Amino acid sequence: MNDTQQKEIEQESVKYRDIIQGNFIDSYRNLTYKRVFGLFWVNRFCDNVKYVIKIDDDITINIPVLIPYLSNKQNKIKVSECRTVIAARPKRGIRSKWYMSLSEYPFTTFPPYCAGPSSIMSADVIRLMYEATHFVPFFWLEDVYGGGFLPWISDLQIVQPKFYIKDLRASLKEKPRHLFYINNIKNASHPYLMWKTIENYTQNFV
Repeated sequence: MNDTQQKEIEQESVKYRDIIQGNFIDSYRNLTYKRVFGLFWVNRFCDNVKYVIKIDDDITINIPVLIPYLSNKQNKIKVSECRTVIAARPKRGIRSKWYMSLSEYPFTTFPPYCAGPSSIMSADVIRLMYEATHFVPFFWLEDVYGGGFLPWISDLQIVQPKFYIKDLRASLKEKPRHLFYINNIKNASHPYLMWKTIENYTQNFV
């Protein structure tokens, strides 16, 4: 990043107050740093938060469903919810984007972990996992590190709710009852259409 780009980021940050910037290169193999930085930020500056939603940019949140869903938890502790991946194997083919050498990870499977696109965590979970980052060694697969190793070391139970996440395109004409929708084919218009689906259903049936 050059000085001009950095200045533009700082100007937007002042104007909209919606940017948090860490001191590392924003690359695929550095996503773990981004995850840990997010845990640090919430732990340090968000004392009054009850729940934290972590999502990728291809996720649409069903706000009319999510808000009452969280409200019904009544400040329940140790909430860690996501789409759970079980018994995933490291990619050993050297041409794979996710290639993992035996020296990096010698075991045949990963522990259960939260798939990266979205997760729900209570504030106490954030703090427990941030504390765990101080002694869990860096691992560049962010999903496995942040959604698997840290909850495991923190003795947290990962739960996958029944109506947690669904493909967005397949849901445009259905009742929007899932918490999250993922834009798997990266169609730029689909998130807008999903918002309209949610909006229309909320207006007609609330």
